[in-house]
Formats: sequence, structure tokens, C-alpha cells
Amino acid sequence: MAFRFRTLLFSCLLSVAALAPVAAQEPAVPAPAAPPPGVPEMMTSSQWRIERISSNHLRLIGQVEVSRGPVKFFADEVEIFTDTNRLVASGNVVFVNPEGRISAERVEFDTKDQVGTFYQASGIMSMGPEAERVQFGNQDPDVYFYGDTVAKVGPKKYKITRGGFTTCVQPTPRWELSSGTVTLNLDDYALLTNTVLRVKGVPVFYLPIGYYPMQEDQRSTGFLLPTYGTSTLGGQRISNAFFWAINRSQDATFFHDWYTRSGTGYGTEYRYVAGAQSEGSMRLYRFSQSAAEFRDGDTTTTLPESQSFEVRVNGVHAITRGLRARARVDYFSDVISQQLYHQNLYDASRRMRVIQTGVTGAWGLYNAAATYDRNEVFNSERSSFIYGSTPRLNGGIAPTRLFGSPVYVSATSEFANMPYRQELDGVPLRDTGLMRFDLAPLVRVPVSRWTFLTLNTSAAYRLTRYSESLTERGVQVPEPFTRSFFDLRADAVGPVFTKIWDAAATSRAERYKHVIEPLFGFQQITPVDDYQRTPILSNANDFIVSGVSRLTYGLTNRLLRRDRPREGASGNARELLSISLQQTYYSEREASQYDPTYVSTTQGRRLTDLSPVALTVRYSPTLSTSATMRMEHDVSGEGLQSLTASGSVYMGTQSASASLSRRRILSSSPTETVLSGSTNLSFLDTRVRTSYTMTWDIARSTLVNQMLTATYFAQCCGFGVEFQNYNYPQISSSYPLPADRRINFSFTLAGLGTFSNFFGAFGGTQR
Repeated sequence: MAFRFRTLLFSCLLSVAALAPVAAQEPAVPAPAAPPPGVPEMMTSSQWRIERISSNHLRLIGQVEVSRGPVKFFADEVEIFTDTNRLVASGNVVFVNPEGRISAERVEFDTKDQVGTFYQASGIMSMGPEAERVQFGNQDPDVYFYGDTVAKVGPKKYKITRGGFTTCVQPTPRWELSSGTVTLNLDDYALLTNTVLRVKGVPVFYLPIGYYPMQEDQRSTGFLLPTYGTSTLGGQRISNAFFWAINRSQDATFFHDWYTRSGTGYGTEYRYVAGAQSEGSMRLYRFSQSAAEFRDGDTTTTLPESQSFEVRVNGVHAITRGLRARARVDYFSDVISQQLYHQNLYDASRRMRVIQTGVTGAWGLYNAAATYDRNEVFNSERSSFIYGSTPRLNGGIAPTRLFGSPVYVSATSEFANMPYRQELDGVPLRDTGLMRFDLAPLVRVPVSRWTFLTLNTSAAYRLTRYSESLTERGVQVPEPFTRSFFDLRADAVGPVFTKIWDAAATSRAERYKHVIEPLFGFQQITPVDDYQRTPILSNANDFIVSGVSRLTYGLTNRLLRRDRPREGASGNARELLSISLQQTYYSEREASQYDPTYVSTTQGRRLTDLSPVALTVRYSPTLSTSATMRMEHDVSGEGLQSLTASGSVYMGTQSASASLSRRRILSSSPTETVLSGSTNLSFLDTRVRTSYTMTWDIARSTLVNQMLTATYFAQCCGFGVEFQNYNYPQISSSYPLPADRRINFSFTLAGLGTFSNFFGAFGGTQR
């Protein structure tokens, strides 16, 4: 958030208000005699004495000390003018409260109006528990300030003349802001004039006027600290931003990015929270790309001048108790600009435009939805593919028990207009979109719920009407087609075998449990007339092979562990290891190409009556360590078709994760193998933090992306640096370089903070 500079920077000034009650209302400690008439009751000591100058003028001389609770006031001399409610203190004036201390050569104060002035003042104060200690190197978050005069001019308004402040308490501060004047409204803002930022006493930059927000909720209007970066493509870059805290439930951020080589960008982000279930955000960004030339060896490429924009919207809003609206937009005007400038891998590799919106509702057993979903995937700079549902209408009845019997009934219905077309430069080349209506009532009967055996049966009827169909040659024509069939299922888990045994006395585990779960599933699809006329869209799972029977069988082994109780708390029970093996038999070989249970199921694979063998392993030796793996092996001779494996380790502020994906569905297709990983480490009590992420396309021997980030926080300031190397996907000749190397720098002044630019420097996490 914008300049999280806390009001406790000047909280010592609030303590000045305590002078009036200290001088006018504090009960006197027992004393041999009452103070003279008109003298406020206050603490007395043998170290100082009271002199009456006149009937309305008193002088306290010596090592004067005035206390009221935890607040103390010290001075060599204090004069009190009872007729004008004026208090003057001089000589080694010190004001102390629980948050810190303020010192001055002289103080003039009106005890009635609670206004006054400190002369030649300086102080040190704690920024309170709300301050982010990591910005202070996990040391006490203190702030030091000074001024020729510090004047209290209102209930929460102060003015500092020829002064400054810093969060560094060294003799020569690492940084400080000095100003001609500072007008301070506590819990609101500080307005500075003639401001100079000094680093190690050396002036760095000058601002004729500066504005520092200081709201207690950490959301304050103001400018954010800039970030600096450089890259092969864009040259040097400076990113600036202004944050506007509209109110407690709305805010907006305005961005500006300037590249010395490739252009200028402007953007804004708006966020709101309207209720517990109503919130949203919107980001708009426009980039003006300048023409530039790039040389790679003997090849010179020109980056043309262009204009592009990006829109992102995410929102959910509760209209009534059962009705909710949602919206999501991820839209960009130019896929090349999208992949050239974004600095996080997800956005840099994103090549899909998404527009989704809709309204959903649920009222008891009934539910309904109306949605609009348009997706456009770019295969190259000019070619794209569009699919989705524009619109889709759904209605349904949740499972309901029928007349108190063990029979449950439910139903779903859907109407959708489904675009499905290929475009080149926005012109349709091939359009096979259609409309579809679907109705599917279902009856489910749980036959057995024994602890060692579970058996569920169901019968569903499905009726689907398509506005178009396929001919015998596979050509889609505008002739309606109606398909109907019954889907009969029976699923069983068991008989389950279990064994429990106690762990060794020296083990952290109390006992172990081994569970063996056989599973069986049977599905029967009744014959469908002319089923091959069914059009196949993006959802191939909609295609049903006529009269097919499926038998799925598998075995799952689970090893569970219960930890010993600690400090009166019961021990946690968790799954330590799980190994599952599964395969499906088809009565019709064609069905092996349309089974969504297996990742490697696809059209074109070898026809067989057996699915791949799927092996799934999950291992979690500790609460902070886990690993998963799934592989599918084709038994018809294709071998290993898909393999995914991932693991993660978390140890406090240290973490590491890695994932591997290998896929080769058809013998004629190349093998796709991708390895990605990330690690986060911290040292010196989290003052130093480092992270590294990378994505390696092993099949193409290409390190797609790697990023190294390091941050260091000292007692009063911090520094961050990020290095990134990104190899562009060569889907177009419009990329002027094969790769881009980027370096970003950020500075953090403790209590003020920094931010990330729109394109995601530092992972887009700094704000």
C-alpha cells in the first residue's frame, strides 16, 4: 500500500496534550503543606523548588519532574502563568511516554487550548505493533525526527519547521527526509515542502512538495516508491504508481511505466468489497510501443510501432440470498505484446482470451444458472480458435429422497449455443458451432453401507438434441440429430481389509493403520441409433459409443498414522502413504478413445479393449513434506504415455517444490517433457530472503524461464534485486529477439514500502 508511514512517527506530539492534565489536574502526592493558591497540584521533590513571582506567575526551579501515569516531563525550569493558562519550560526539556521520547531546548504551551511549540526539538518513537518488522530487519521499529520548531496547532494537527525524519537511528542515517515545513494531520496525512531525500548524508533527489498518507488502516492515498529495471528488449525502465484509498471498501491504483527503448504504458486497477460475498477488481492497461531495431548476430529485426491494451476483471456479487453474479475477463488486444513484456511465466505464456459472466442461484432443492463463456486460443500471431457457450442455461434438482425410501432422484437440464470455429486475422475459416439441448434425470440407490463394503447403483436417462449432425463421411451438416440412451452404473468398494498396530515406544507415532480397498465399477450404455452422427466439439466427453459396457477394477493401499498427543492435545491422524492401481475393460474398442478417467485418452490412439494402467502414489512423511505421482502405461504396446510427479517441502520460512510432466499419447507424436521448480530461503532472522524459479522444456532442450530474486532488509531500509531470463516461444517471426534478460531493482524505506509494476516485476507481489 501507499507509503505505510505510521502516525506514530509523530505520536510523541500527542503526548504534549497530556501536559495540560499533568499541570492542571494530577492529584498531588502527600506533602507537608498545600501548594500556594493558583498553583496546579503536581509531584514535588527535594530536587526542585517553587517560587512565586507574582499572584499569577510561578516558577519551578531545579531538576523539575512532572509525572502523570506513564507520562513524564523533565526540565531545568518551568514557569506557569495561571491567568493565561500558559506554561513555559526551558533547559534540557525531555518529554517521555511509553512510545518514546521528545527533547527540546524550550517549550511554550497553552494548558487550556492544548496548543504550543517545542523549540530545537528532536525525538525517537516506536512505530507500534502494526509496523512490519521485516522492513526493519526484525529490529524494533523506531523512527527519529527533528525540527527547529514543532508546533501543536490543533487537536490533531502539527507543524514542523526546518526538520525531517528517518527510521535509521545511526549517527549518520542511511536515509532521511528533510523539509522546510511539515504540516501534519494525525491519522490522515503529512504535507512536506522543499523536501530532500538524503542517503548517507548525500542529497539524492528534491521534491518541492511531498504528500505522505498516514491512516491507521494501512490504506492511504499517496505516491508509491518507484521501481527501476532494465531488459534486453525494453532498455531501462522506471515504474511509478499512485494509490487512492477511496474509502474503507474501495481503492484504486494508477500505474505508469516508461521504457527508454520500447515505449510507455499507462494503467489503473480498481478494487472493491461490497459485502461478505461481494467483491471484485478491474485492471486496465494501455501500452504504446515505439519502433526499435534489434541485432542478433548478423540479423537485424525491427520492432514496429503499435498500440495494445489489456483488460482484467474478476468479480462476484451476491444479488439476493440465493442468487449470485460472477464475471471474469482476461482480454488482450495483441498476443505478441502480451508475451513480450509480461515478467511472470503465467502471463508471459498466456495465449488465451477469456470472457466469462453469469448468474447462478440455488433455492432449496432447485438450482439454475445463466452463463456466457467465450474462449479464444491463439496458435500463432494471426491464427486463433474460438469455443465456449454463448450463452448456456442450466437448471436442476438436487438429489432428493423419494418417500422415505433408500431411493434418491435428481435431474439436470441444459441449453447451450456452442461456437467452435477457426479464425485467421479475425476472419472465420471453419465454423462447426451448433446449439445443444440436454436433459438427464437420475435415480440412485445405495445398496450397502457396511463399514467393509460400499455398493451404490444408479440409472440415468439422457436425451440430447443437436442442431447439426455428421454425415457418414464425417462432414458436419445443418441437420438436427436427437440422441437418447440409458446409463446404468454399479460401483463397489470392498471388501475392505484393515490392520492396526502400535508403533515403537521411541517413535513419534502412536499407532499405524493399513487399509486395503478393492474397487469395482460397472457401466452399461444402451444402444444408440446412428450414434456416429453425434458432432464432436471441444468436449469430446459428450460423445458416447453405442451399446458399450465398461468394467473398472483397481486396488488401493493406504497407510495411516496417528501421532502421539503433545502438551495435552490429541494426536493428529493423517494419511502417510497411498498407492492406487486402476484399469478399465471395454466391450467396444472404440470406447477406449473417449474415457475421461484417463489423461492419455484421445482420438487417434490405438484401438484396444483395455485402458492404460493408471498408477497413483501419494506420500506425506511429515505435515510439511508431500509428494505425488501419477503415470499411465499403455498395455497395447505404446508404453509409458503420461507421467506427472510433484513434491514440496516447507520448513518455516524455507520452502522448495518441483514438478515433472511427461506426455506422449501417440507413437507418431513427439514426447513432451517439462520440469519446473521453485525454492524460497531466508537467512539472518529473515532479513535476507532469496527465491529461485525455473521452467525447463527438456524435450526441446530449452530453459523457458528462470528467475532469481533477493531482498535484504536492514534496520531502516531494504533493497531488492531480481534477475530473469525468458526465452520467447517462437510461434511468430514478430519476436525481435529469441530471449529477453531482465533486471529489476527496488528500494524500501522502512515504514514506507514499495510496489510492483503492472507487468509483474518481483512476481507482482510487492505492494
